[in-house]
Amino acid sequence: MKIAVIETFREAGISRSELAHHMGKDEKEARRVLDPDVSTKLPLLVSALAAMGKRLVIGIEPA
Repeated sequence: MKIAVIETFREAGISRSELAHHMGKDEKEARRVLDPDVSTKLPLLVSALAAMGKRLVIGIEPA
């Protein structure tokens, strides 16, 4: 999930400060969201995706 957020951020072509602004967080928080070595709770990752115009979709399929 975190890798998807990082890839979306790269594709969006915005700065960390822009992401933080759209999330309503400070830049330090955005930096942690984009750091693959820092664990981040799902709601914050969902918020980051929403700030970039994306949404998380989870589904269940037959095995």
